Amino acid sequence: MEENLDFFRDNGYLVVADVLSPEELAGLNEAIDCDRQLYPPLWRGGQEEGRFQSVSPLLSSRAFDGTIRHAKVLPLVAALMGPKLCFDEFSVMVRESLADEPPPVGWHRDTAHWPEHPLALKNLSLIYYLTDVDAKNHCFAIMPEGVEAKRTEQPEPIDPERCVELYGRAGTAILFNAGSGHAGIVRTTEQERRTIHIYYGHSSQAALSNHTIVPRRLAQGGDESSRAFYGRPNLATQLVLDNF
Repeated sequence: MEENLDFFRDNGYLVVADVLSPEELAGLNEAIDCDRQLYPPLWRGGQEEGRFQSVSPLLSSRAFDGTIRHAKVLPLVAALMGPKLCFDEFSVMVRESLADEPPPVGWHRDTAHWPEHPLALKNLSLIYYLTDVDAKNHCFAIMPEGVEAKRTEQPEPIDPERCVELYGRAGTAILFNAGSGHAGIVRTTEQERRTIHIYYGHSSQAALSNHTIVPRRLAQGGDESSRAFYGRPNLATQLVLDNF
């Protein structure tokens, strides 16, 4: 654990192999196939050709529930974020194969930093690779940054030359500071890439977005720790809980 925390402190990200089992991967990919077939309007196409993302799979299937507080990553998430850890956002992304030239890389930061946090972590992001990812297909890339670099009022410009591409087998998990510079690297490839994207926040702060509506079984079910974890709903979720 300490070695992982030290690496994250120095780089702002961490790769954890073999988090999801083959059985879990099969169930998740089957659930994605079903969701895309039954609810295609919920899978929004991005500006990039062949990119589809849904923030609503938690509403249609319980298959994704276990990925949010997975036993193999939750201790790390809790150690990184601290005692007021809570849920913020969930989505599934599919990047289809691409025969044409890939688009320019869209480097960006999802959030600001939080200098007062021990790791300057306002939001922590978790990506699961649901398909094998290597240098020949679509992948995730990030600019390593230590904690002190994140305590400045103005973040550093993102330098693509410093960024590293992260590869891994299906089942790999990537944890990273959502305030770090990062991007999806799209390639000309015959292979589709599937990923789950989860954001964690602090219950003392406002919700990251209103994208994900958390179903009642998660928001108000489970044990005390689960209810506390989902206990700071975004506005969209709160309206559903109050009125339906």
